[in-house]
Amino acid sequence: MTDSGEPTVECPHCGSQDAEQESAFGSEVSKSQYYCNGCHTVFERIKWEGKQPDE
Repeated sequence: MTDSGEPTVECPHCGSQDAEQESAFGSEVSKSQYYCNGCHTVFERIKWEGKQPDE
């Protein structure tokens, strides 16, 4: 988790931690959508009980 309280998100494609949340919901309600500033790829992460895994 970062100092601002945001979860640390790592891009599954390039490993960069320079990613930002694009949308609270992805293709399913149980996923969030992120954009990687390193490789310019959109990816999704699964939420656990409405929270991100790092929370």
